[in-house]
Amino acid sequence: MMDSGCTQHMTGDSRMFTSLSGDVENYDKIIFGDNSKVKVEGLGKIEISSEYSINNVLLVDSLNFNLLSVGQLCDLGFQCLFKPNEVIVSKIDGGEEVFKGFRHNNLYLVNFNSKNANLQACLFSKNSMGWLWHRRLAHVGMNTLKKVMKKDLVRGLKDITFEKDKLCSACQAGKQVANTHPSKTFMSTSRPLELLHMDLFGPTTYTSIGGNNYGFVIVDDFSRYTWVYFLEDKTEVAHVFSKFAKRAQNEFNTSIVKIKSDNGRV
Repeated sequence: MMDSGCTQHMTGDSRMFTSLSGDVENYDKIIFGDNSKVKVEGLGKIEISSEYSINNVLLVDSLNFNLLSVGQLCDLGFQCLFKPNEVIVSKIDGGEEVFKGFRHNNLYLVNFNSKNANLQACLFSKNSMGWLWHRRLAHVGMNTLKKVMKKDLVRGLKDITFEKDKLCSACQAGKQVANTHPSKTFMSTSRPLELLHMDLFGPTTYTSIGGNNYGFVIVDDFSRYTWVYFLEDKTEVAHVFSKFAKRAQNEFNTSIVKIKSDNGRV
């Protein structure tokens, strides 16, 4: 049975487990909707087919149902679509369908022994838990995660395997480099000083012989002529540009129209 109010996969039938551990110090008691409390007796793995299994299932005393936690599925990177007659669980990345359930009265059930379940992937393997912890710990690298587990530095992080060849979509997107802008095939200016590009860089790693730490670069968009001024401090920029503007406008006998610096114009 799929349950959106259930925080953990759980069952009351110990015969379903292929492996069961009594190490449940992180799980004291389960509180049901009527505020009754029952004891957690174990934590283990249940095989749902010859290839697939569900990990981190709680064995709960006197529980008469097998509950599949919707929240735990979502934490593993899956989404649940509840329809009038069925429920479809798919991967958030790519939308690939993983398994299907059916509606009986007002309950959504999954029978993993049925072909209608259409089980396509192992949602609950140790590898999936490894990627879950990867996301929980700010997308830390798998090698670091493995060291953390060996040294027992994080409570609950144990008995997990890691796939280093698999890609994390969020990490991949975060490290992608943006494409360069296409080159222009036309001139956007018609005369010198119509548009100036300016940039200030520094402080440099080493101070120059003249005692300068910054570089002030000015490029004319029309002629591509470039002026470079070396400054001791960036507070000198306004004074240097004021002198440059007067000199350039006198030499070219025209006025400065626009200045572009750090993607902004003045």
